[in-house]
Amino acid sequence: MPNLENLASYLLVFFVGLTIAGSSTVRSKWIQLSHFVTVSLKEIQPSKIAEITQARDSTEPELLDKYQVEKQYSSETWERQAYNAFAEKLSDKEKIFPCIYASKGYKDNDLLYMFLPSEDPSERRNVLSVARAILAYVPTSHKYGLNTSLVVLTPNSQKKRTVDDYHMLFWTFLKSLRQLDPKPWPSNISEETMSNRWCFCFDGKPAFLAVLTPAHEKRQSRYLPFFCFVYQPRWVFELLLTTEAKRESALKNVRALIDKYDDPLEHSPDIANFGDVGSSESKEYFIYDENRPAVCPWPTLLAP
Repeated sequence: MPNLENLASYLLVFFVGLTIAGSSTVRSKWIQLSHFVTVSLKEIQPSKIAEITQARDSTEPELLDKYQVEKQYSSETWERQAYNAFAEKLSDKEKIFPCIYASKGYKDNDLLYMFLPSEDPSERRNVLSVARAILAYVPTSHKYGLNTSLVVLTPNSQKKRTVDDYHMLFWTFLKSLRQLDPKPWPSNISEETMSNRWCFCFDGKPAFLAVLTPAHEKRQSRYLPFFCFVYQPRWVFELLLTTEAKRESALKNVRALIDKYDDPLEHSPDIANFGDVGSSESKEYFIYDENRPAVCPWPTLLAP
């Protein structure tokens, strides 16, 4: 009987390779990714093997830069309309978007985009698509630029949702994504979502997320006519904000820009630097339309 670890290695490399190699826009990443996955399998959690191999059960998402999006999708498609709304928000020269790193990433074509087939990211097919996209994107993300992120856009549904509805959709998705994680949680990151030492991790790599929704009205910095979330590898912050002085300066500038962008609504008091006493990054990913804490519904993302 074949060794379980060897069998798991074969299955994961085969299915990830099969789906990724089938997409023309990411085929060039396959050789790098297959090597990365093979090495990483030494640390894979056996309990996740069956779940991860389900990556073959839906089509592989395309990861596109802005020029590819503009070439591939016409103005009549929802994909182009969602991308245009996001691009216009980040490139507005009169109303400066508070996250200047995201705006610079858009200008420099550091961002990659993916489009989900439905608005609910917690649907199984969408969770699997994002999981595969992260596995393809993060290991090679350094080559896209210093301000890179993965932008996930969804189509509008006919169901009208509230800000609270989107908050629950997002965290249900993130919880499902966490439960597909092929690697153990990093030992230096807390698993308790209310901890000031918590941040989301996948495949052993920490990240920061920001959510925008069609339901936000007062907080325009978190409004987009399409449900969207941005997945940013944490190494971006580690390279940009190398000292305490730089972190404090960046936080002050971001808060000031948010106050101006969302006027008369003030910035959320939960906007803080990672590790600040009394803070929790889980309250920064999704911010409400008013200043009340957007608490994760679960104490850990492995909770039942």
